[in-house]
Amino acid sequence: STRELILVLWVFTLFCEEIRQIRANKVHSLYKKIKVYLSIFWNKLDALAIILFILGCILRFLPINQCFCFARIVLAIDLCIWYIRTLDIFSAIKRLGPKLVMIGEMIHDLKFFMLMLIVFILAFGVPAYSLLDGIEKHSWHMPRYIINFAYWQIFGELQEIDQIEKNYELSGYVMFFLLVAYMTVANILLINLLIAMFSNTFDRLHSDTNCIWKFQQYSLVCYELKRPLLPPPLIIISHIWRIIIYMFSHIIKIKWFYMKYIEEKNQAKKIKINKILTKQIEEIEDAFGHEIYFFSLKNNQEQIDSNEERIYSPQEISSNKIKTLENQIQIIQNQQSNMFQYFERLMNGIKKIGGNDIEMPK
Repeated sequence: STRELILVLWVFTLFCEEIRQIRANKVHSLYKKIKVYLSIFWNKLDALAIILFILGCILRFLPINQCFCFARIVLAIDLCIWYIRTLDIFSAIKRLGPKLVMIGEMIHDLKFFMLMLIVFILAFGVPAYSLLDGIEKHSWHMPRYIINFAYWQIFGELQEIDQIEKNYELSGYVMFFLLVAYMTVANILLINLLIAMFSNTFDRLHSDTNCIWKFQQYSLVCYELKRPLLPPPLIIISHIWRIIIYMFSHIIKIKWFYMKYIEEKNQAKKIKINKILTKQIEEIEDAFGHEIYFFSLKNNQEQIDSNEERIYSPQEISSNKIKTLENQIQIIQNQQSNMFQYFERLMNGIKKIGGNDIEMPK
């Protein structure tokens, strides 16, 4: 249909852009170019989404009914990946950008948690299935039933509990104790462990949200600077323009096209300046750098002062100052008392030597 052809053309323009990004990497071998390209998480999603789309289209146009069913499954999974890919837009938003980093770290924590959870699911699910259903003919649907029975117990889905309550045999009692132990470990211990891991990750990253967002903004600007101006599917015009520049600069060898090719390759326009102008630019940069640095220090000090004023009310500030003054007065009085005691002992010593005419001041 027309909509399918438009969608294929759209994804084809994205595919051309990903090929351009691989070729634009400034490394020599193709293996290293692909390795550098796949080092970015969003590029991995792009590559996976495009590969699944191509696979789904191939299965879609094969004249086999079962292949059409497989194509729907592949394209459904591919659509999920395209939706997840749009999360990259949130990195430009200050409140949402750092949350993407938190989600990534929490998924990293979740991987280790799922390994432990799978062990407990199998430790409970397999014995529970054998005690409930006994000997049954082997089927590939059996693992699904075992995991389905044990996993949803964590979230309170206790449909199978009636079979345990009505079973008063030895297997029923064993099943009851297995369920109690499993729910205690999985629903109380493991779930709270996961919540604690998520809380620790959130607290660790929440204090650096400003730095994380600035780094995301810088990375996004650098990434978009390397991309063509037009968005897909109009990006194909930029690709055609690049091909024309390459052909006219290398085949026909027109100087103007060659200069445009060099600019496109370097992704910036170089300006030739002399040493005097270079020195002036460096001095201006240093002056602006110092100005920004001292302005930042001033803002930080004002922020600290304002935080102190926000934390304490005026009455509390006055009370704290009065307490500090009273403590200092008490320290001075103690020092005076110690001095008077020292002078008294000194006068007593002088009197013993022979100075009986000396009197202590009142």
